Amino acid sequence: MGHYYVSEMDIPIEIPSDTLEGSKDKIIKLITPEGYCYVIGIDDLILDRLRASEYWSDARSLEWARYLIYSQFESIDLTYMREVASKEDPKLAARFEQEYQWVTLHMFK
Repeated sequence: MGHYYVSEMDIPIEIPSDTLEGSKDKIIKLITPEGYCYVIGIDDLILDRLRASEYWSDARSLEWARYLIYSQFESIDLTYMREVASKEDPKLAARFEQEYQWVTLHMFK
């Protein structure tokens, strides 16, 4: 449906359908050159990329998850992300912790 780059947030946005995933409380109203749209929040976007990495071995999604964790490090909601991942699947929760630690150790040098 659309691809956008949001310079204020320093992230690309992909809108694959008109149904939003994730928490309704975390939805962002994004102003684009074509009007506005609502997108999932950064926490849900990171979890989405980690799902693709974990379940479909999508290496590019892993890169994006790491980049998003790094670039939004101060604003991500760790409590929310841990809760969602733990409720969904222990493998996803473990993957989140693994990648969060990887970012902490390798990208903040």
